[in-house]
Amino acid sequence: MKNKQLIFCILSLALAFLILSVAESFAQPTDAQLKKVLTSPKTASVTLGGPGRIDWSKTYKKYMWTRNFTAKLKTDAPGEFLIVKGYAAYDVMGGRYVFWRTFTSSNNYEGKKNPTVAEINQALQTAELMDFNYNGKVIGEYESIKIAPDPDWEWHTQDSVSFNVVAVFRIHNSGGRYYGATWYKAPAGFEEIDRVEAFQRIRLYRDAGNQPWRGVHVSDRIPTSDGRIAEKIKLLESKNYPEREVSQMARMSKIPQLTQ
Repeated sequence: MKNKQLIFCILSLALAFLILSVAESFAQPTDAQLKKVLTSPKTASVTLGGPGRIDWSKTYKKYMWTRNFTAKLKTDAPGEFLIVKGYAAYDVMGGRYVFWRTFTSSNNYEGKKNPTVAEINQALQTAELMDFNYNGKVIGEYESIKIAPDPDWEWHTQDSVSFNVVAVFRIHNSGGRYYGATWYKAPAGFEEIDRVEAFQRIRLYRDAGNQPWRGVHVSDRIPTSDGRIAEKIKLLESKNYPEREVSQMARMSKIPQLTQ
């Protein structure tokens, strides 16, 4: 009788162990397990995204479990960090999750010293007039151009940074509408000249950290509050002029300079 009880106890323990082993093998990686895989000597922190998911990869011809993450990595410069966004990929084999690799979606730097207004103005001298004149429609020179209240500084690399500026100028509107406004077209024989406030995104480049900024890329499309990338121009004032008078108005002739 005692032997039967002992055998039953042993079988029960073995079955429980088997159940736990199977459950563990089918369990998705925990937060702690995933953070351990993503952590290196330079890792300052790891933030995980929402729950992972299993999908068939057409590229790699296999099922993968993936989960998004953001890793903050130390650099050689004190106070500066590399922010890596991406996702971790696990192979799913017979219910088991085996770490495979990570995929990087974006890199940017945090804690770097942003260029000064003087440095930006020096870089703007290397820009082209067409970067700012809206296909020749700007009338006269810019009234002002300043770093936007929300510059949204973004360091793409150690030697490339983007930020928002806001400019005020007059522009020839040959028909259309501004961001958040209604469509309008001047009556026959007249052309519309508008005073506007326009947001632009400027990206600067340099050859190395000890070199001046030189390359410039300007875009009139920036992220909007509803998550889109769009032209953002606000109408301040509008006036119609005879077509002949508009054709004789001086166009923009020089690169604007930041005033703050």
